[in-house]
Amino acid sequence: MTTIQPQTTVSRLTAGSPSAIAVLEVAGPQAVDIVQQCWRPNQGSNILSLNRIRYGSTLNSSQETGESIVVCRTELNRIEIHCHGGRMASDQIVRELVRHGAIEQSAAESIGRELDNEIANEAREDLTKASTHRSTSILLDQMRGALEIEFRSIGVLMNSKQYSEAGARLRLLLGRYSVGRHLIAPWVVVLAGPPNVGKSSLLNLLLGYSRAIVHEQAGTTRDLLSERSSLDGWPIEIVDGAGIRDQGMAGDAIEAMGIERTLLRIGESDCLLLLVDSVSGWTKVHESILSHPRGHTILVRTKSDLAIETTSPRSSQLAQEIAKLDSDGRVASVVETSAVTGFGLEKLIETIVAELVPQSLQPGDAVPFRKRHLDWIETTLAKIP
Repeated sequence: MTTIQPQTTVSRLTAGSPSAIAVLEVAGPQAVDIVQQCWRPNQGSNILSLNRIRYGSTLNSSQETGESIVVCRTELNRIEIHCHGGRMASDQIVRELVRHGAIEQSAAESIGRELDNEIANEAREDLTKASTHRSTSILLDQMRGALEIEFRSIGVLMNSKQYSEAGARLRLLLGRYSVGRHLIAPWVVVLAGPPNVGKSSLLNLLLGYSRAIVHEQAGTTRDLLSERSSLDGWPIEIVDGAGIRDQGMAGDAIEAMGIERTLLRIGESDCLLLLVDSVSGWTKVHESILSHPRGHTILVRTKSDLAIETTSPRSSQLAQEIAKLDSDGRVASVVETSAVTGFGLEKLIETIVAELVPQSLQPGDAVPFRKRHLDWIETTLAKIP
């Protein structure tokens, strides 16, 4: 009887669209031999030991070095390759692996293989949608067992009635769920304020390119502009809406509809950037916006370069309003910016990330990332006397 030997496959685990990083999986009996023919380490031999991260470059058919890659043998017959997230880079690596004997396999086919536990299967599935390095790294940790091991450990603590330790670890996981549920679905950051306050300019500054039209005429942005990006490696959707006027002051029905949509998005936001013109100061519109349900609120003082050159009675009024907002906790932070000079951009990004991701994560940490994980945590917490 002829024995059919299992194939060695190569699959792209991360999203097919361009991203910061791509993760390839080579799995099967010839995985190690095939990969060792296709790369050259920066130092030492190309022998791949278990769970050792190696850095190097790909080799083409002429033995010339190509893409910079990170290689790790995670199982006896399984290797992960991390490379630049552009399709050209990962496609070239896949072609070389196929040339040496691997069979290309889709992510869906790869996911269909039996895994040791359901969480690993879920993490592998979400990896196909990951678009940033941080998301990829965290999901890879869960696929390797970080969350499954933590759940089992908590189960042991509960069975032995060590409720204090179990409760502390469950609450830690509960706090991490806000990160886990945004590994694929991005955090929503909404820019809001009166017309001509600098929303479109700040959007372009955060994205690093001109996405929105910037013009001195009020009402230039009449509908929602939404763009996905990343801040400090975290997936973010940045929304620039219509400038909000006092009730009944919208120029026409289209602008009024744009304002209504902006207010709805504010209610759905994870973080609101409330923009205040450093020269024009605080208005009734700002008070109105703060009366709406919203996520974490950061007060952004725009046009700080002009405020240096201009003195106005409104400056002292703005300072008083900021002090009041700070004291009653209606805003989390205040950041000064200038779209002209770029002043304050780095500080603003740091502040946004600190509000959205208050807990620092270390490699290998357990992170719940599905609703059913949250349900298990809350149900188990409820069992603690």
